[in-house]
Amino acid sequence: MSKMNKYYEDTLKKINELKQKKQWEDALELVNQEISSPYIPSEYIETFEKLHIEVNREVIVNRIKDKFSKMNKMEMLAHIYRDGKLDLNVLSYFLAKFVQEIEQTDLMYLNKIFLDKNIPNNDKIFALSQIKLCNLDYEFQYFNKINKQTFNLNPNSDFEFEQQPYFVNTKKLIDTLLMKEPSLITLANEILIVIYEYFFNSHPEYDEQYLATQLSQYVHTYFEPKIQPDPKFKTWLDRILNMQKPVLN
Repeated sequence: MSKMNKYYEDTLKKINELKQKKQWEDALELVNQEISSPYIPSEYIETFEKLHIEVNREVIVNRIKDKFSKMNKMEMLAHIYRDGKLDLNVLSYFLAKFVQEIEQTDLMYLNKIFLDKNIPNNDKIFALSQIKLCNLDYEFQYFNKINKQTFNLNPNSDFEFEQQPYFVNTKKLIDTLLMKEPSLITLANEILIVIYEYFFNSHPEYDEQYLATQLSQYVHTYFEPKIQPDPKFKTWLDRILNMQKPVLN
């Protein structure tokens, strides 16, 4: 084993020991030191990235517990959403702690989140998915700031990406079209999720085959400029990625 590999293996061993002792802050400090260093051997990059996500999540959870564990339900509700800002970590902790005590009035308060014009769709969708885990039956009013539509949505309904036939079918087509280029599949599917979040509770007017084909060509332009999608589609998608209202004609 080279000196460099031994250094990283020893560092990973220290981090795992800190994890076992639940010394998350110290573990995060070590992980951050490596993540912020100018060079990490390629074989260790993914390991440290995954560790950073895991350890950082534990640090956040513990900080929330320290801050909010002694609060009652109403006090914590006020910290989930105030001054037009949503704290998803506090929402998750609130739902886990008070799931058996949540009442209609609490859900009515949480409904303010989904009507707020400044909270992005991806945050609202994540909040809905957290509420869905609690099996809470309630008709929320939801405002989509992109298409300016307000609609009712029960978190127990099939609203998630994996439950939308249009997007599931489009994803399958993309996977087939780009099967020889897995790195492009990842990029195309990430963009497809942005489109889903953008049009939440509806979908583009394009048919699935056209969207998959054009999106596959769109991601090719990052590496092969000669391959270009329909110019109108490119303009349409550029506007979505810049969070502007798309135009189909």
